[in-house]
Amino acid sequence: GLIKIQQQMLHLHPTFNILSARPNDSDRELAVVKKKFAFFHQKFNIESIYGNYSLEGLDIFAHSFTLAKNGQTVAIVSKTFFSLSDTYGVEIAGDEDHAFILALVIVLDQVLYDKKN
Repeated sequence: GLIKIQQQMLHLHPTFNILSARPNDSDRELAVVKKKFAFFHQKFNIESIYGNYSLEGLDIFAHSFTLAKNGQTVAIVSKTFFSLSDTYGVEIAGDEDHAFILALVIVLDQVLYDKKN
């Protein structure tokens, strides 16, 4: 399906909406992703129509992590750096909405790697 990502401005911590962009379902909110304040690690509040998601096993450089929904692994994400670009490997459980999970990974990448946050 088609997905739209919007960043909410005027928030203390990065906050994003993931919306449906399907013709008959346009702008329906699928999820809200908020970065939570944490001293020594990255924490997120991810609430969606599909359930609550969490990042697990996030390594110190944020090169890999597991995305879990209600405690069950739904995606394994690994990032590698090449000379001018980043490359992701995303393994998604078969019964998940792949477009939604990829949109979620894009939002997490933006928050984890954008030095302006």
